[in-house]
Amino acid sequence: MSTLADRVIWITGATGALGNALAHALHAQGAHVVLSSRRIDDAEPAESDRWSPLALDVTHGADVEAAARRIVATQGRIDGVVCLTTLPLFGDFLSLDDAAWRQVLDTKLLGSVRVVRAALPFMLERGQGSVVLVSGRGGSEPPPRHLPGACANAAINLLVQGLATAYGPRGIRVNAVAPGPVDSPRLRAMLAQGAGGIGNALQQPAQSSDVAQAISFLLSDAAAHITGAVLPVDGGRGART
Repeated sequence: MSTLADRVIWITGATGALGNALAHALHAQGAHVVLSSRRIDDAEPAESDRWSPLALDVTHGADVEAAARRIVATQGRIDGVVCLTTLPLFGDFLSLDDAAWRQVLDTKLLGSVRVVRAALPFMLERGQGSVVLVSGRGGSEPPPRHLPGACANAAINLLVQGLATAYGPRGIRVNAVAPGPVDSPRLRAMLAQGAGGIGNALQQPAQSSDVAQAISFLLSDAAAHITGAVLPVDGGRGART
């Protein structure tokens, strides 16, 4: 039996390719999945009472706190949280103004902070819980045209280490997954335009399911002694193109 059976897992930013893959992977393992996004109608449905869509904009702190309370009121608890919300804003450093930087940081970094801050008290009441934040390879290898996102990723990696140290003694595990390029229409279009190569040892991008399985592992009891880690899911960095 899966160690995620009957767990209540809250996913933010759940309507993208990765969110969809993760939600279905967790559901297949018996978890009750709460999916939140600003455009939650875009989520692919599952014919199950273990599938709960929830409209939410993580840039609104009061709404995030209300969402956490609603999940506990309806499901009884929150066992795990995964923050996938991101804002893929690209541009030359000199062309990105303060508003662009604030938008990225408010969505990805502070969006993750708000969700964890809202869910954490309910986990602490029960003395257990698992948090997985999704950063990215740019957090340690920043691409010049994606510096706001790269800085948010680096901050998220640091955040998980601090949270893991602070709340590990109280039964809370906090980790990050840092994907490299993930196969998508946008990536294929970028590669077709000559925007570099995949740049990994496997010479191919990850599939959304690859990243979803890594997140599922970190949420599960199979990772019971792993916290404060940043797990790269990038195909290895041994080859550059």
